[in-house]
Amino acid sequence: MSIRVATSRDSKGFEPHNRLLAALPGRDLQSLQPHIEAAPLARGGVLFEVGEPLTQVYFVETGVVSLLTASENRATVGVALVGREGAVGVSSLLLGGDTPLGRYQVLVPGSALTMEVPAFRRALRQSPKLRMACEACTRALLVQLLQAVPCTRLHTVEQRCARWLLMCADRTEDERFELTQEHLAEMLGVPQSTVNAIAGTLQQAGLIRYHRDAITVCDRRGLETAACECYRIVRDRCERLLARAFD
Repeated sequence: MSIRVATSRDSKGFEPHNRLLAALPGRDLQSLQPHIEAAPLARGGVLFEVGEPLTQVYFVETGVVSLLTASENRATVGVALVGREGAVGVSSLLLGGDTPLGRYQVLVPGSALTMEVPAFRRALRQSPKLRMACEACTRALLVQLLQAVPCTRLHTVEQRCARWLLMCADRTEDERFELTQEHLAEMLGVPQSTVNAIAGTLQQAGLIRYHRDAITVCDRRGLETAACECYRIVRDRCERLLARAFD
């Protein structure tokens, strides 16, 4: 679990980088501000395990959090990513649950704003705009989950690897981001040696550069060509959902 770090903010100058929070009216945002604290998202940190009670929600400011499913032998596979467009834990609470949908783990290090669940539930009742934005994020997450099923079954590891790299670049809004091959292997559900080989192939093709656990996308158009169509399907559907709620 990430260690929360309390910070003092002038509510009038509170301008969150998280898109969900930034979409709220000023009055709603000011009412949330006393209940919000900053938290680092350390690389590889597990925010929630399956079956754990949800105690807080994380509004991602920078970095990327992955949603992983695990089998009985503890093998994992990634099914969704959350960046600054969304929040971790919100979907489960909106769907009436009090435990996470899977393991939420930091894929790309960054930071978040956290809120305790009781305060978040009160805010949902008081702010129709917050509820609408959270519902849009939940639908966008479901789009990722549904697309993960055919993607994992029908597409090659190379295609899926290119897809996850593009999704990380989109959520960090940067062509360079920190990502270990170990965590990329967890997302793909394959041995790390397989990821090493795929990364080498993509690098030789001039699509990416991998150096000291940092990836640089050198040729976005080429990487999109290497990815499966799931990247474009999920990107376009999610952005339409979020644009209607956030604008």
